[in-house]
Amino acid sequence: MKKEYHYFFNAANDRRGKIVNFLDANAIKYSTAGDCISLRVYDDNLYFNQIVKLFKKISVSPTVTCEYSKKELSEAKYLSIWLKRYSGYPQPEAIGVKDSYFNYTFDITNFCTNCGNGLVQKDSFYLKKSFNIERIRFGGVYWEYDTFFITKELQDLFVKEKFTGIEFVPVKNIKTKQIVDNIVQLKINAVFPAKLKYEVEKVIDCKQCGLKRDVIKMDSELFTPKEALKDLDKDFYLSQEFHGDGLLCCRSVLISNRVYQFFVDNKIKNICAEPVKFV
Repeated sequence: MKKEYHYFFNAANDRRGKIVNFLDANAIKYSTAGDCISLRVYDDNLYFNQIVKLFKKISVSPTVTCEYSKKELSEAKYLSIWLKRYSGYPQPEAIGVKDSYFNYTFDITNFCTNCGNGLVQKDSFYLKKSFNIERIRFGGVYWEYDTFFITKELQDLFVKEKFTGIEFVPVKNIKTKQIVDNIVQLKINAVFPAKLKYEVEKVIDCKQCGLKRDVIKMDSELFTPKEALKDLDKDFYLSQEFHGDGLLCCRSVLISNRVYQFFVDNKIKNICAEPVKFV
């Protein structure tokens, strides 16, 4: 595993041109967009420490992410997954409005309008329109990061593989209230039996409902006790922990190695994954 540091800054911050001159002198590639400069550098770069020091001097912080090798991913017993791209439907601005998907899809009796906790799905997802599921095959909607949608073709393959911990729920059009033919919700029913450990950026303590949730650092690895392995008999799990900021109150989605290999073999491209380490 290595870490990528993404620096994005206005050239005006580098008033004497020290950073740009250093990058040019050492043939380190970067890109420009107007007055802004974007640099992506890995922590194994020969000049990494010098680059970090230069940016600290101008008070520019990077976005840091982990990048895993194919070997690390293929050998992981379980992995956490999320999507590279999400679609814009449904949208949360309609909460409390009569025609909101919230009122159709969820029991909102215990919904916290401050942090997003307490929603319980009671019916299908009602979408404004079906996003381009035929092309991506495995997708999701903004604001529901632990919920996925797949094609009927992919559903048939999941059934054939006998993946566990899931069920398939029809998706409906919010205008017609009719079932959408080419898409189903992949609903995950199993909860991971052990707690996950990770680095925390901050803890959010909701004053309205009392839920405490973590905002996980972007470059944090995921760990869980190795004793948990004996209790794992499902292919899909939701984490016990809720995390996220604002109204994003979601769980991590965890998959078995055989699901990950299925994604690789079937060229499912819209997925990011990182290993869960059993220690």
